[in-house]
Amino acid sequence: MEIAPNVTYHAWTFNGTVPGPTITVNQGDTISFTLYNDDPNMAHSIDFHAAQVNWVTDYGPVAPGQSKTFNFTVEYPGIFMYHCGTPPVLLHIGNGMYGAIIVNPSTPMPAALGGTYVLIQSEFYLNSQPGTDGVYAGNYSDMLNGNPTYVVFNGKANQYVASPLEVAPNELVRLYVLNVGPNEWSAFHVIGALMDTVYIDGNPANVEHGIQTLNIPPSGGAMVQMYFQDPGGKNPFVTHDFADASIGAEGMFVVGTGSATTTTTVTSSGSQTSTSPQLTRITMVSNAGIDTSLGFSPSVVKVMIGVNNTIEWVNEDSVPHTATSTSVPSGASPFDSGELNPGATFTVTLTVPGTYAYHCTYHSWMIGEIEVVSG
Repeated sequence: MEIAPNVTYHAWTFNGTVPGPTITVNQGDTISFTLYNDDPNMAHSIDFHAAQVNWVTDYGPVAPGQSKTFNFTVEYPGIFMYHCGTPPVLLHIGNGMYGAIIVNPSTPMPAALGGTYVLIQSEFYLNSQPGTDGVYAGNYSDMLNGNPTYVVFNGKANQYVASPLEVAPNELVRLYVLNVGPNEWSAFHVIGALMDTVYIDGNPANVEHGIQTLNIPPSGGAMVQMYFQDPGGKNPFVTHDFADASIGAEGMFVVGTGSATTTTTVTSSGSQTSTSPQLTRITMVSNAGIDTSLGFSPSVVKVMIGVNNTIEWVNEDSVPHTATSTSVPSGASPFDSGELNPGATFTVTLTVPGTYAYHCTYHSWMIGEIEVVSG
């Protein structure tokens, strides 16, 4: 296979590709798995990091021409590595025998309207010269010394520089990022953007927000949710270990030019008339600063992640106001608009389910509540 421009490599593979095929299942599924070893020269095996099984029996070597079948139930959601576990494991992983298994959570995630990609970081260790057929083979000594020739995403150096990945502006983008190593840590970083929500190992129970650089050990992963705000722009992604980025671990997101965000009108009665997804508008009504019976309209809003969970406050009064959180769900970040003069707006995207209470710090009677639910 070609692992860099004009560089071909004698890879060891699952199903003929590096990485191997991405397997997608649902939390709670029972999997019946069979490994067929078509390699005439050596034994191979499988190790699913998503499984909890007897290593001796299920992950044992499969001789050439033989097969092995076993069952397992996936109990935890996330993105997990699978790989050949036959000794020396480093040699089998280093030559390409790895892939990803994604376990969707039992509670569905919101639709990623901006795009979904699987990015698997790995390393290749080449001999100094190709063989007589012009194709390189792996160098086990360099694998042991941790001296990679290339560090790549999805099996080929710089492929997403030449062929960037397209995302939609102001829409939820979901990335499944896995670092299979076998040796290097990944410092995954998107230039000109922040990772809005990160689920370590892809499990929604392990949540972080506003991440600039995601540190992923060999065999670790994460599900990243983020937004790209500049239509027509470009955002490179790299490992921020620039020694590794310089030998192939970089790519590019290209942001589409169409605006995906327009307005969802929310009336004072709480009914919604959606003209397109993503933006829910709340007004600070005229005379709210002097009439204690007035405030935010509507005062209670229910929104859905991935549909209309970007909230915009608009000051339609003649005096300044704020939209300042007083309580947020566990794991969510507080928000504060600061002083909003007449005609000003404040926007925040809420990505953690739960109830958000807020008020105007200048006018105690102006209180509001937003209930955020999963898609």
